[in-house]
Amino acid sequence: MAKSHDIADRKQAEEELRRSEASFRSLVENAPYGIVRSTLEGRIVMANPAFVRMLGYDSEADLCAHNMRDLYRDPGERQRLVIERWKNSIFRDLQLEWKRKDGRFITVNLTGGPVLAPDGAIDCFEVFAEDITERRLLERQLFQSQKMEAIGRLAGGIAHDFNNLLGVIMGHTELLLEQAAPDSRLRRSIDAIQGAAERAGALTMQLLAFSRKQIVDPKILDVNLSLRELEKLLRRVIGEDVELILRLQPDLRSIRIDPGQFDQILMNLVVNGRDALPRGGKLILETRDVTLDDSYVAAHMGSAAGQFVLLTVSDTGIGMDPETLSRIFEPFFTTKEKGKGTGLGLSTVYGIVKQAGGYIMAYSEPGRGSTFKVYFPSAAGVPAASGSRETSAEVPGGKETILLVEDETDLRELTRDLLAASGYTVLEAPNPADALRIVADAPPRIDLLLTDVVMPGMDGQELAGRLTARWPGLKVLFMSGYADEVIAHRGVLARGTLLVQKPFARALLLRKIREALGR
Repeated sequence: MAKSHDIADRKQAEEELRRSEASFRSLVENAPYGIVRSTLEGRIVMANPAFVRMLGYDSEADLCAHNMRDLYRDPGERQRLVIERWKNSIFRDLQLEWKRKDGRFITVNLTGGPVLAPDGAIDCFEVFAEDITERRLLERQLFQSQKMEAIGRLAGGIAHDFNNLLGVIMGHTELLLEQAAPDSRLRRSIDAIQGAAERAGALTMQLLAFSRKQIVDPKILDVNLSLRELEKLLRRVIGEDVELILRLQPDLRSIRIDPGQFDQILMNLVVNGRDALPRGGKLILETRDVTLDDSYVAAHMGSAAGQFVLLTVSDTGIGMDPETLSRIFEPFFTTKEKGKGTGLGLSTVYGIVKQAGGYIMAYSEPGRGSTFKVYFPSAAGVPAASGSRETSAEVPGGKETILLVEDETDLRELTRDLLAASGYTVLEAPNPADALRIVADAPPRIDLLLTDVVMPGMDGQELAGRLTARWPGLKVLFMSGYADEVIAHRGVLARGTLLVQKPFARALLLRKIREALGR
């Protein structure tokens, strides 16, 4: 009886062992993460299906034909890890690169340690592996996006303040030019100051474009037509040793963008491609309609799903390493030698594309050229006809009364003098509160409110609202160095809003005043 009881106990224990082994085997087989066991020398003893799939092999047997060291980007790395870390303790969250069967490298996160035999010797290593390639990519994209956003805010603030200073420099330079003899040494010095101020103004406009604070006038645009119109100019820019190839999709959708900004994008990308071809080569411009789906958006932070027009600019040049590629859109970052570039070309492109609601990606490898892909949201509507350039002829002044509100003293005094010299009667106020007191104490007849947008206490839009409520016929002209959300949404002016951008020349200011008064 006792013997029969012993047999029953043994069978029960064996059955429990089989159930336990089956449960463990099911756990390993169905685990979402890769599990592998390998000997001290690297021979693979066991690998679960998730591990096999992660590395792109057809079966466990196919994978086991390889040594673990074959999976590492650096074959000697496993042995160093075994000697330095794995033999002594359990390890966690070790991140390194493995090579799949197809040759593609993936980033893996490893946790594991040694499995000991009954005598205390190391029987094998057991490792849990997770493919974190996509996560690392998204983390890098998030970091890059946050970095670019922070730099953009800084650049926009600097450009705003700098524009006020440039306005003073350029305005006084114009006044000095009127008094200097044409062939005098003083005239040459003033010309040099004016030229430097204009170049500085161009730099601030590029900074504003990068920070998405540039004020724009978007229109429906035919991308193919714009490329054909600029083709001759582009061929002159790139030189005879570079072959320009256009591959344009017929019946391409239209986009909505400021035409001048589109030209900036194209010229900057083409010049960048030309500079990557010191010994000549090919520069290829392509257009086509694309649809970005949710899977693309999930893998490319900053993009959005929908219908887009894709502009691709590719070159067969020297290419870029990963470190350079990660910084190409940063302001003032340049690979050119000193004095050959400001480092604002690609950052300007980045800002314009973002402001237009688009997305830009760059791909490059050393020695294999570079490709820039720019996605513009498609837009319905008839493309606008090419407009003629604005004339820079001097505009006569007037006799109207202008209320000037500007918190920067030097710029306010200069603007007052320019307007007074053109025949206008000028009432000036350093802030909106003083402007309201001026009209409350002795209400004069005011024909135009010329006001800065961003001021302490009350902005120019609120001031304009209060004054036009009192005098419905009052004309308003805003001054600003950047696209503050007070008067613009994503840099696009509200309908009916007139603005003169700082820094402005006298002729531009006078033209805008006449335009405002003539409404």
